[in-house]
Amino acid sequence: MRGKVREKTGKYWHEYTRMRTAIFLLLGILVIVLIGSFVPQQNTSDPTKVEAFLTSWPNLNVLFANLQLPLTQVFVSPVFYVLLGLLYVSLGWCVIRRGRALIMRTLRGYKRTPQYWGEWGSWMFHTSFFLLLIAVVWGKATGYQGLVTLTQGQEFTNTPAGYDTLQEGLLFNGNYAPFTLRLNSFEATYAPNGEASNYVSNVTVFDHGRKIETNNILVNDFLSVDNVNVYQQDYGWAPTIVVKNPQGQTVYDGSIQFFDDANNVGNKALADGVLKVPDFGYTIAGASQPVQIGAKMSFFPDATVIPSVSSGGSINPTAITYGPGGVAPRNPVIEMQIYVGNLGLNSGAPQNVNQLNTAAMTPYFSNAQVIPIALGQTQQLPIATKNGKNIDFSISFPSVTQYSLFQVNDDQGVLLIYTSFILVMTGLLTKLYLRPFLERRQRKRRQPIALDRRWSSDSSGEPQAPEREPASV
Repeated sequence: MRGKVREKTGKYWHEYTRMRTAIFLLLGILVIVLIGSFVPQQNTSDPTKVEAFLTSWPNLNVLFANLQLPLTQVFVSPVFYVLLGLLYVSLGWCVIRRGRALIMRTLRGYKRTPQYWGEWGSWMFHTSFFLLLIAVVWGKATGYQGLVTLTQGQEFTNTPAGYDTLQEGLLFNGNYAPFTLRLNSFEATYAPNGEASNYVSNVTVFDHGRKIETNNILVNDFLSVDNVNVYQQDYGWAPTIVVKNPQGQTVYDGSIQFFDDANNVGNKALADGVLKVPDFGYTIAGASQPVQIGAKMSFFPDATVIPSVSSGGSINPTAITYGPGGVAPRNPVIEMQIYVGNLGLNSGAPQNVNQLNTAAMTPYFSNAQVIPIALGQTQQLPIATKNGKNIDFSISFPSVTQYSLFQVNDDQGVLLIYTSFILVMTGLLTKLYLRPFLERRQRKRRQPIALDRRWSSDSSGEPQAPEREPASV
């Protein structure tokens, strides 16, 4: 009975460790990689794109999550880890078994035939591919990957606190390269259809305050600093907004990063942003604490006017709204819906900086009116005083710039990846070209002396006996 069990187990193990099984497992992993290439992934893609996907495909994501393969986290899913582990064991044992057989044949003086060299090429290919998989996992486990957004003029220091999102490998030693990156300028060029044909960030790198270099980062041209690679992943708009309270004090003055609208990801003609002013420094009538100001905003770099037409066909000039136009900042307009109350920043619960919590706030306008502010304009808004009178506070839109979204990778497996790739190509070329070349030479050596059975004629027209030709070598 035990013998039969061992026989069956051995049969299953042999089938599992065959190269064919490894190929099937590899195909499954490639399918997951393709999903991760087309679906934005948490901690590695723009958060707004991840949110947009989850909003657009909620049922599909729930279905795959129940199958242990959440679409926005495929590279950390149980299915991916299981397939990867099975592939490592199957391919690793196959490589060990074939390598041991080749070494034994070599030590025993096996004849160096084309088949022999072909098997060595095949073994080198699969072994190098196995090392390539190890290098990828090793690089992810011992490094880190993060996202950071920088508005023109801002700096980023390579520390955990400097990242918007950060994912460290399980074996990462915690050592961050000590550099600072400053975004000097950003420029995007657009094709006639409105899509970005190219965008480039000009940055300066500092090491402990000492300037190292100034260079450009493009989509397909990353910047390497102390073996850390900085990639240009995306970009967006960053209008500057200034808020002054009724006393005329400036309580907010800064650039706000606007991200792609959830329904128009990738369309730079419309973006969404959030304004939070926790220190407004003014207490309205009947309130015990100073009021806080917040706003949900939409930005149009090239706003088009959408007039309000009544049923009678007349246009109401006071009810004009705006819609997206082009991507160049020809007519920048911000539409904002203002809220007053408590932003909830002191509740202890973490908040998304790109979302406005209005649970403890009320719309500034009773009808939740949206007000537009064009570039260079200031909007005066009344607010109640303790004696029942109204005084104004102001919101202005003085300038607009852009920001860059960078992906920063520390991958310690890059050198091993390049080495494995060279060995993969060496093994593949040996298998595909060296073996056939040696076989052709072998066939030519074994070719017997051939007689030319064609008869030739001399000038008289009489047939002559054929001449013996030497066999080709």
